[in-house]
Amino acid sequence: MCNSWQYNIRFFLVVLTLFSQFPIQAQEVLVGLQVNPVVQAKAAELSRLKEQANGLDTIPMQLPFFDDFREATVFPSQNRWIDRYAFVNTDIPVYPVNRGAVTLDAISDSGQMYPEAVPGPTTFLADHLTSRYIRLDSIFTPFPEALTPDDSVYLSFWYQPQGRAKAPHTADSLMLRFLVQPAWDSITPTDTTQIPAVWQEIWRTRGMALDTFYLNNNRYFVQVMIPIVDTQFFKKRFRFQFYNYVSLASAAEPSWQSNCSQWNLDDIYLDINRSFTDTVRPGITFIERPPSMLRNYAEMPFPQYTDNPTNEMTDTLDILISNRDTEDHNSSYSYTMQDIAGSWQHEYNGGEHVIKPFYTYGYVTYAPFAHPPVEVLFPISAADSALFLITHRVRSADGSLMGDTMQAYQPFYNYYAYDDGTPDAGYGLTPAGSLLAYRFRLNKTPDTLRAVQFYFNRTLSGNNVQFFYLKVWNDANGKPDQMLHEELVLPAFADSLNQFATYHLDPPGRISGTFYVGWEQTTDDNLNLGFDRYNNHREQILFNVAGEWLTSAFNGSLMIRPIVGKPIPLAIPEKENGLSGLKVYPNPASGEVVRIDLPASLKSNEPYTLRLFDLFGQEVHREAFSGKADITGYASGIYFVTLSGPSGQVVATAKLILTR
Repeated sequence: MCNSWQYNIRFFLVVLTLFSQFPIQAQEVLVGLQVNPVVQAKAAELSRLKEQANGLDTIPMQLPFFDDFREATVFPSQNRWIDRYAFVNTDIPVYPVNRGAVTLDAISDSGQMYPEAVPGPTTFLADHLTSRYIRLDSIFTPFPEALTPDDSVYLSFWYQPQGRAKAPHTADSLMLRFLVQPAWDSITPTDTTQIPAVWQEIWRTRGMALDTFYLNNNRYFVQVMIPIVDTQFFKKRFRFQFYNYVSLASAAEPSWQSNCSQWNLDDIYLDINRSFTDTVRPGITFIERPPSMLRNYAEMPFPQYTDNPTNEMTDTLDILISNRDTEDHNSSYSYTMQDIAGSWQHEYNGGEHVIKPFYTYGYVTYAPFAHPPVEVLFPISAADSALFLITHRVRSADGSLMGDTMQAYQPFYNYYAYDDGTPDAGYGLTPAGSLLAYRFRLNKTPDTLRAVQFYFNRTLSGNNVQFFYLKVWNDANGKPDQMLHEELVLPAFADSLNQFATYHLDPPGRISGTFYVGWEQTTDDNLNLGFDRYNNHREQILFNVAGEWLTSAFNGSLMIRPIVGKPIPLAIPEKENGLSGLKVYPNPASGEVVRIDLPASLKSNEPYTLRLFDLFGQEVHREAFSGKADITGYASGIYFVTLSGPSGQVVATAKLILTR
């Protein structure tokens, strides 16, 4: 049987094969992440909350043990796992068992690549996913009873190499081991020696690309069934651990080095009274996260939406639903759209339909479930922004109580976005002089382009911090034409999810119809722009390396967001807001010190505080006002100088330009 989802799988594999074989010298290249901002942000959040291990590992769990990683927790749940190295997500796995999986790669629990990550063919030990202690000596329901190999204990799991990320090399591996002896301290009258834990390797698989994996197995995830028969593991403190060995992708240019060797795990299940054929955990589930309600964008400015809502709303949604049972289930599907204030709501009801088992019939193809129509528009208003909550539900209607619910927000602010805010890879061009253009289209025209946001990934070496020309073009016959704006800038970074570097245009630019934002490179280095593999808007990405504009070869979305519309409230007040202006000289400045004179309206004997902000609103310098400022070590660019009084209120400002 060949249906639409199988055709899409074949198309995905062909494209994925092309990507995995793309040479580093190519004109357009994707590389893996070297910093995971989602993990980094979560680690920072837990650090601020001073969240420590919850101590549950001192109390061994009872069977059964199960985790399907359906909850978007970033780190594995401490109710079942003792470490935070693996990454719970919906971005990387391709057609998982259910919505979400856990990924092992070369990035640690801090969001950074492991210190052992060195270029070359040598593999290094990277992520761990380690269970809590588990009582494998006894069960306690319906009554206490000792466990033995005769109780048919099995550990099962589903795994997948690569997903939407980089393929593991053939020297890489995913492994499973069981704990034989916990670590312990040997204490003598004169010394204490820590004796490391003893593990026994149980299972391993070598690295390969996802297309090869699929061709070998005719499926995207493969289930492994492992019987536990060795009596040494039937004890009060049993533990198992997944881990991976990684070889770092490398090249002669440091800016192209990247993370690779991703492995995805799902539905990890340990229990008694199982068999080798006990491969099914019945459930009716969504497979992928909720799609955007918009036809062309993930997000867009609300005034631009309200000018042509009919064209901006998608007419149908694509929903993947799976029946993981071996029996048919009569089920219902619906979704609800509502604003966050609760003043407007619309519900779509897809009725009931018999969902057949996935293992025989694949995903649901019944149109009211798989491709539900979008029959209404979001309400139009004169507001500058809006936010709506979308809830999808699938439920069995035959009394089995199986079902699933997923939710997502549909925001409308002052920017266009094709991406979902999470980088899955890094995008780059080479050589110097290469041009990148990203296409956007206005409904309400003309409008004002106020700023452009970029998400640049950090790299191990920092070699992607190279000057580039930020460019804006108008359109002629579907290609960039006349240049509307150009300025020389450097990549800037943000350390948390959805935090883009904002480049304000001075002055803001008038745009009409279709326009493009992008860059011209000044070096051969990879600028390592955030790339969202999950949302595919390849047709909007153009690049030019030899005098001709070409459409990108990579399925995905660039993390570039133009800000349009009304003036942007900046964190740095300007003189036109009624504040006095400081006199800063020389300006532009290229030395180590600038002189600063107070305006006549301010008293010279007040204890003022002088602060220096960069173009992105980040404070980079602070000192008591003395009539001068030390600017040693600050890079070329535009800065804002503010003067605050004793109460902290800003009383004067100035703009400072540094030229090095």
